[in-house]
Amino acid sequence: MAFAFFCLLFVLVATNLLVSGNDSPNYNRIYPQEYVDSLEDKLTLQQKQIDFLVQQVSELSKVSKIQRSEIDELKNEKRNRLLAVSERKRSHVSVQNQWSVQIDEETIDNTANNEDQSVIRNERLLIPNPQTTHLPKTNLVAFYAYMSQDFPNPGASHTLVFDTVVTNVGSGYHSTTGVFLAPETGVYVFSWSMRLANGEYHQAELVHNYQVMGVAYLYAPTGDHTVSETIVIHVNQGDDVYLRTQGGPNNGDIESGTGGRSIFSGWKLN
Repeated sequence: MAFAFFCLLFVLVATNLLVSGNDSPNYNRIYPQEYVDSLEDKLTLQQKQIDFLVQQVSELSKVSKIQRSEIDELKNEKRNRLLAVSERKRSHVSVQNQWSVQIDEETIDNTANNEDQSVIRNERLLIPNPQTTHLPKTNLVAFYAYMSQDFPNPGASHTLVFDTVVTNVGSGYHSTTGVFLAPETGVYVFSWSMRLANGEYHQAELVHNYQVMGVAYLYAPTGDHTVSETIVIHVNQGDDVYLRTQGGPNNGDIESGTGGRSIFSGWKLN
């Protein structure tokens, strides 16, 4: 459209020049005055038309600049949106990969934990019983052990080891693993205590052949606190019994020292 206006403007200017070129000192001598006046009127009209067209071209030029600016802004907005969409896609893929890695790690941890439990159970059968003072043959079975020092932050589902053995009649308790392997079938009493301090909290559960039989929970907001638990269960020869932290939240060390011990004990009733 702007090109058409430029063409029309060129034609009108050329016509004006041609007509003006005929305006010589002898022009009034050749043509009548009426004709001259008519030509001047036409030239005046054409000049007005030219001025109008020039104004229109100027306005179109301004509109064209504004439109180009708007087009550039739309292009920039489109580019920014495409970049934002691309960034969201990358973030989504990254989150999916992280979630997949997290799921894989959890699966590996659970599998490893189950395998470790199986290996520990098999190792218990190979560990020689600790040497104790020889006693006459009897069906008496009893043990008592405690932690010689603090148990550092055991975390969740961790077997608790009471490394110092005071009594081990029947040689059923293994201080290296913290597991009691029943030498005889019978009804047993098991007792344990746990000492915590200054914001520590733990859940110590007694496990019989992978089945939880009892739990002692303690939260020590300030100072020293001790919790104890006692249960009575039937145990077959070869069954294992041990203490471990629960799989839920646990925090801090399990305290044991001259000011108070964390202990594990058990004895056969019949």
